[in-house]
Amino acid sequence: MPRLKTLRLKMPFGARMIKTAIAVTVSFYLAKTLELNAVLAAITAVINVQPSLSRSLRNAIEQISVHILGVCIGLLVGHLWAPGPLAMGVATPLAIWLALRFGFTDAVMVLMPMVVILSSPEEAFLTEALYRSLVIFIGVAAGLLVNVLVAPPHYRDRLLARIQQLNNLSVEFFSQLADGFFELQMMQEEEYQSKRAEVKKLLSESRLYLELWQEQLGQDKTPYPWQDQLIEGYIDFNASLYHKSKDIHEMTGARIAWREQMGHPPITPEFEAILAMLQHGKRDFLKLNTELQGSLFAGQPAKHYPVDDAYWAEMGEFVDEWHTKLSGAYYMHALLFLAVVANNLKFANRATKEFLNTIHENQGQTSSKIRKRLDTGLGGE
Repeated sequence: MPRLKTLRLKMPFGARMIKTAIAVTVSFYLAKTLELNAVLAAITAVINVQPSLSRSLRNAIEQISVHILGVCIGLLVGHLWAPGPLAMGVATPLAIWLALRFGFTDAVMVLMPMVVILSSPEEAFLTEALYRSLVIFIGVAAGLLVNVLVAPPHYRDRLLARIQQLNNLSVEFFSQLADGFFELQMMQEEEYQSKRAEVKKLLSESRLYLELWQEQLGQDKTPYPWQDQLIEGYIDFNASLYHKSKDIHEMTGARIAWREQMGHPPITPEFEAILAMLQHGKRDFLKLNTELQGSLFAGQPAKHYPVDDAYWAEMGEFVDEWHTKLSGAYYMHALLFLAVVANNLKFANRATKEFLNTIHENQGQTSSKIRKRLDTGLGGE
């Protein structure tokens, strides 16, 4: 197994490329054996090797439908008008308009069978239409069969791996920037932009794999229905952490600039106490997030946590005490900086608790019960 993993890392191509190559080879030789247009069959097969079977099926249906429309237009125009360039010119806008009217995504594909038929002698119309149709069917069938039989993708495994990476990085990024606010230290711009780009990339990949997994046949048999129910919201949660990290970074820069402008005034003990509470809130979030990862990805039981504002109400008392010692512009600026960071930490803690509570409510139920709730739309938060 370690050798296999090493080989996968070294290979410059993936399973879909291999499947495309197989589909091209099969469709080409099959069409060649039947003395049909092998190149066209291979091109059709390439188009029909999609990331998921459902996409391949939809693509195959559209290709066949577009092809039939093009054949019908070619036969009709060729029967009413002499074949040739003029007939093609007249039929082209009609073909494109009809393809768009029927909602086909690739309207240009309707022109290929039409042009082939209208470039043939009138007595060969039906023969060309038949040969053209056989070529399309061979390419479509080859793409579908290869997609089904050769290395079917495991998008759910990829999805779970990506969102674990996403959460690890987004939480680390959020935590580092919060520490920077507490300690009055800005993250280096190069590191900041690099981590933002990496989180953004993982977000994009997670959403792509979620879409592919939702399309993939057999997803109703998942042994973790509560996990799949939460997974889209979990990706959105990490996206929110990504954006709130940016807010904290900007507040850190504003706080440092304001303190420089004011001549680096001393930090009062009351303000230090508020920062200590925020740091405590951050540590609580990291602990809750570790528990959530264990429940989501390792099947560990989740505990129920009360979602209330008791902690933040207590911090409000510290803010009131601090306000008795400080007022005016100093107080307003510092309060603005605190409010942004405190609200972001409050969001992170509350959202994590809500995820854990939802898992806690569902973990004692059977998969079939939870799936039924999910299908009827009763399983949301």
